[in-house]
Amino acid sequence: HMFTFINTSRLGTAIQGLAACEASYQNALAYARDRLAMRSLSGYKNPGGPADPIIVHPAVRALLLTQKCFAEGGRAMIAECALLNDIHAEAEAAGDEKKAKKLDDRLGFLTPILKGFLTEAGLEAANMGVQVYGGHGYIKSNHQEQIVRDVRIGSIWEGTTQIQALDLLGRKVMQQKLKPLQEHCSGLYSSAWNAFTNPGSSQGAIRSHALKLLQLTADWQLSTYRIAMKARNNREAIGVASEPYLMYAGYVSLAHHWLQMEKTAAAALDKDPNGPDAKFYKSKIATARFYYDSILPRTRALKAQMFTPIESLMDLKEDEFAFNDK
Repeated sequence: HMFTFINTSRLGTAIQGLAACEASYQNALAYARDRLAMRSLSGYKNPGGPADPIIVHPAVRALLLTQKCFAEGGRAMIAECALLNDIHAEAEAAGDEKKAKKLDDRLGFLTPILKGFLTEAGLEAANMGVQVYGGHGYIKSNHQEQIVRDVRIGSIWEGTTQIQALDLLGRKVMQQKLKPLQEHCSGLYSSAWNAFTNPGSSQGAIRSHALKLLQLTADWQLSTYRIAMKARNNREAIGVASEPYLMYAGYVSLAHHWLQMEKTAAAALDKDPNGPDAKFYKSKIATARFYYDSILPRTRALKAQMFTPIESLMDLKEDEFAFNDK
């Protein structure tokens, strides 16, 4: 029961990160639509005004779309765990101990990913919101800097990101002989393969995104085996790999949810291409494309970080970190 309580509080902290993503995005989007500065590189977009709104500039759009990806994708990640938590509670109430244990293990695997990844994403989104505002984001009257200050604690309390990473890779994966990872990846394979072989629509890039998710899932498993082999000779390999491993897990999990949203949106558009929600579904498809094109490639750098030579981190002696006069 203690671990159930801790997991619940960690999911609550993940929601704090998600809330920061959403609040920052709403603020920054409103400001970007209103603030006029410079002209679009491709021609005037507001010819009757002294300048164009900054939302027309690629750099600002990247800041906004990244926040949108984290906010909307993060909601899907949280919703998945909330549903699992409800089903777990029902199983316990019904006295189905076997089902409850299976769901508890599943939640135990997902919790450090959500807590670690979404609080880091929340801080990144909040900082991006300040960047959209420029200097106006740094002053109190616009309330954007408040989001940064509020979310900064998220990656610290209820176990820092680094502790969540060790929990994920050390306890949840290695100590359980990779079983939770294998079960999770099995689900990803099934979902991605279904999207690849049966996209259900020609809209979006469902098949290419599904193929990318299949590749990253296989890479996740293979990287885990490699880390395990390194750790047999030197357990510090777990500590070296753990934080980029957690973030990699977060980006791949987010990719899975964006694929599901893209597939659902494409099907809805096929059914009613000019309906009242058509713009909403088109936005989902466009955002999924940005996520796969611009954010998901971060996994390449994270994979390289997982295999940083142990000596690069551990060979420097404590008295060699600084040489200040005493």
